[in-house]
Amino acid sequence: MTLARRRSIGLLALAVLALAPRLVLVGLLAHAGHVPYAYEHGVIAENLATGRGFVIEFLGSEGPTSQQGPLYPAALAIFYRLFGVGSNAALVTMQLVQCLAASVTAVCVALLGWSWFPRYPIAGWLAGLVAALHPTHIYAVTHIQVVVWVTMLLAVMLVLVSAPAARHRIVYGIGAGLAAGALVLCEPILALAVPPAVLLYGLRHGNGDHVIQSLLRVVFRAALVGGVCAAVLAPWIGRNWHVHRELVFVKSTFGYAFWQGNNPLSQGTDKIPTREALADRRAHDGTVAQRLAALQESRLAAHYIDDVALTSADYTQLSVLGEPARSRELGRRARQFITDNPSAYVRLCLQRLRYFLLFDQTNPKAADPIYKAMTVSWLIVASVGLLASLRHWRVLWPAFVIFAAVTLFHTLTITSVRFRLPIEPLSFVWTAAAFAPALQHVIAALPAPRWAAPRRDATPQPQLHTLPDGAAPAISPAGESPYPPLRKAG
Repeated sequence: MTLARRRSIGLLALAVLALAPRLVLVGLLAHAGHVPYAYEHGVIAENLATGRGFVIEFLGSEGPTSQQGPLYPAALAIFYRLFGVGSNAALVTMQLVQCLAASVTAVCVALLGWSWFPRYPIAGWLAGLVAALHPTHIYAVTHIQVVVWVTMLLAVMLVLVSAPAARHRIVYGIGAGLAAGALVLCEPILALAVPPAVLLYGLRHGNGDHVIQSLLRVVFRAALVGGVCAAVLAPWIGRNWHVHRELVFVKSTFGYAFWQGNNPLSQGTDKIPTREALADRRAHDGTVAQRLAALQESRLAAHYIDDVALTSADYTQLSVLGEPARSRELGRRARQFITDNPSAYVRLCLQRLRYFLLFDQTNPKAADPIYKAMTVSWLIVASVGLLASLRHWRVLWPAFVIFAAVTLFHTLTITSVRFRLPIEPLSFVWTAAAFAPALQHVIAALPAPRWAAPRRDATPQPQLHTLPDGAAPAISPAGESPYPPLRKAG
């Protein structure tokens, strides 16, 4: 069996390994009658499915919105049209599709490890295995949120710009541009990941024999990925211009989100925990379905910062403004708060960093013991892996840059558990790379199983034997040489 065939079978097994526990979890929740909550995506999808358009009520006024990116609500609207608006069947179908997306992520993480560390195949297998079986990522498919798709698209984009075949096939660059555009349409914050990916594609595959030739190749390949990405974004940005009569990059809510994380009542997130939320988290019988249902109820029982910090007078003032202007007004209030309270802002930033890397104490779900154990374990292993993999910085710099940029953004603005999940697989790769040499050495020292032994053909293959000058081959009694065909040296 060839190496390529073994890898293909292994990737299929990895995809099945990632898919199975997610399907079981979705099935358990559906059987228990658990109805997932669709948040703002569900409201927009309902309006799309009923013909009202991309509409939601936002800060006291209802109308065409750019509060969310277009792809996820549109996909959910399709399921609403097929299975009924707001129906459990439509939501479970979305969860099942998200199980497939998570399987693709696991495969892409393995491929990324192989592309970056071809000398250590175990690095790809180990990183893909963690992506397939990490409990937090398994649980993520039950949420009707865009995080699973963002995680997948980021992994797909990085695989396409890193693949060895991308040097000779321009289709990889086009695919990377498409993935980058879809990624930004799902989560514009992940636009921070596009420049490193574009640069990686240009530098990794653009080198040539001459400096000018290399520079032109780098520019061309970077322009290819960036141009395709821009072409994917253009229709939605044009729609925003038509709706709001001003330039809006994908979503209009940055100022609003910035205010949520930075105001006198904020704890650095968009939520304020309540006693009821903590009580709901413990209201279960210990089964998986009831435990997860209790976590959802506790999450919904927590107050949004809007409900506490905004008065009726605020809503009246904001309702007369257009959607981007409402967000800008709240952003102005946040900047004023920071100007007046710089020390409070520093405290919020440090608190957000802790919430981002560990657990968000304003989210009742993050108080679950299993989640805490998984997060602490991840942080310890990823930190050790980071220190051990620094010697590979020339290869891993895109992962380091993307992880640092996203972490810094959410430290300075607003944070939540879901914002870290898309970049966690990058830590799987650098941790696997750190331990891969030692693991591969151990595996090489183990006896090979029978099925892995090289196959011996019944008929020996001819081999060329070199004889010294003037030497004659031995002749058997039958007059035939006992050796395969010979040739003389020189």
